[in-house]
Amino acid sequence: MPTSSARVEAWKSAWESPDPARVVALYTRDATHQSALIAKIYPELGRLELNGHHEIAVYARRGLERYRELRFEILTVTESGDRAAVEYHRHSNLDARPVHVLELIEWHDALISSVRVFHFAA
Repeated sequence: MPTSSARVEAWKSAWESPDPARVVALYTRDATHQSALIAKIYPELGRLELNGHHEIAVYARRGLERYRELRFEILTVTESGDRAAVEYHRHSNLDARPVHVLELIEWHDALISSVRVFHFAA
């Protein structure tokens, strides 16, 4: 596994846990989270961007209920200052085969201020 910062390790560990509160605790109060999965997990929102703790909490709770088994196999991590690009294969109870994902994370100190998630077809 590539070497990554404590921030990236905390992000990975929180999403792999079954605890949505642990995920939300990673984000600043006004954080944004963009992902195509939002349409599946939080369809009534009507957009592909979460804003703030409440929306991120709903998404994390619903997502972690769906993905009862979730593991990220980190492929590459590129970090510079307050930005990280994390490429990984997502393994879960819903994936017939690993899903290739890239997350672009912006940090404010140890917390996430913005995330953009890209899923690639196999």
